[in-house]
Amino acid sequence: MVDFSTLERMDFQWARIGYTIHNQHWGNGYGREAVKRALDIAFKELDFHRIEAHINSDNAASVKLAESVGMEFECVRKGFIYEFGQWNDNAVYYINSNE
Repeated sequence: MVDFSTLERMDFQWARIGYTIHNQHWGNGYGREAVKRALDIAFKELDFHRIEAHINSDNAASVKLAESVGMEFECVRKGFIYEFGQWNDNAVYYINSNE
């Protein structure tokens, strides 16, 4: 599954991407293929300029996937998301459209 959440339109054209691959399909390249195609749709059909992935700091596979489609590390947002009864950090990876 790949989804987008619009963060801001107007002067930003900015969204967050989320992706989930069932564990029995990990390591087959399906995630990369799906995310790469979704980014094409986001930029060419949905007219976004910037896409961000917010990744839990312990999720090396997600970082690898983001980097494999051209996303770059931007920063760590401290205490960004409340999960499992605590506030956790997220690494922010981003990609901008070429237009």
